[in-house]
Amino acid sequence: MIKVSIVIVNWNGKKFLNNCLDSLQKLTYNSVEIIVVDNNSTDGSGEFVKKYYTKVRLIENKKNYGYAGGASIGCKHARGSYVLFLNNDTIVTPGFIEPLLDDFRKDPTIGCVESQMRLMKDKSTLDVVGDFISFTGFLYHYGYRKKTNVEKYNRQKIIFSAKGACAIFARSLLQKIGFFDEDFFTFFEDTDLCFRVWLSGHKVIYEPKSIIYHVGAGDTSSSNQYKHERRIYLTLRNMNCSYIKNFGTRNLLTIYPVFLITQVCFIIYSLLKLRFGVIMVIFRAYWWNILNLSKTLEKRRFIQSKIRKVSDKDINAYIKMSPRWSYYYYNLFRTIQEYND
Repeated sequence: MIKVSIVIVNWNGKKFLNNCLDSLQKLTYNSVEIIVVDNNSTDGSGEFVKKYYTKVRLIENKKNYGYAGGASIGCKHARGSYVLFLNNDTIVTPGFIEPLLDDFRKDPTIGCVESQMRLMKDKSTLDVVGDFISFTGFLYHYGYRKKTNVEKYNRQKIIFSAKGACAIFARSLLQKIGFFDEDFFTFFEDTDLCFRVWLSGHKVIYEPKSIIYHVGAGDTSSSNQYKHERRIYLTLRNMNCSYIKNFGTRNLLTIYPVFLITQVCFIIYSLLKLRFGVIMVIFRAYWWNILNLSKTLEKRRFIQSKIRKVSDKDINAYIKMSPRWSYYYYNLFRTIQEYND
């Protein structure tokens, strides 16, 4: 039986671990190892796992490496043929692993599979099906907060990016394309990794037969470290870095300029609304990219020369999808409002 390594990154998420780890004890697939990577929690998470879940492999970091760093550390310790990244604020269904492995068996070009994630508080509502790149460069969250009984969301679908809350990768592929970019810390690190999956000639799919339930933002929602301005900073910082690394010439000349123009519009909108804090964090994101440009270009050279097997033209038909303009306005307005709250 193929072994699956389940990697759970935890930072002060003790209140979620009990339900998550208990649900994993009920799996119908038995060949698994569970690895909890604790990012120097101060809420007793490590002691809790040691006391009540003796079969779980616990890795205790001396500092908080973020989701990207913690997940990469867990992956380096994994012994399974597949590595499944699972958020601590999830509850899995007993048979959620088998459909994921069936997909890999049926199609060797698959590099990553995402489960169907439903909201913990409303199990009739999806978290998200998957992400696509829009013509603006911002992500389109397909199926976001839609009802689970809608037929199109219950069909397997090729997506650009899987959500790291529950995504499984072939470990052999990760060893070739690299793990999460640890410089990202958190936010957009899962999309960045999925981009490399696509560039390697593999694809990412959504599998609705594999079902889990997700609270959302378990490690970040209650901490001052992740107030809205920091979310904006990390997201824009990491998105710009990822696109510089991963876009080929075609997308650098088409999608990326529109992405930059959209960010300028975001700055102007924030200025008109007197949201000076938003403007400051955006410029901080730019400044980080300027300071780290040589490092980013070094990563780009490696990705474009060693990982890329397909052109932008070949994959754009699969990774691009654009919603109506109302989608962008709604998300822009929501971002500004959240910052002001």
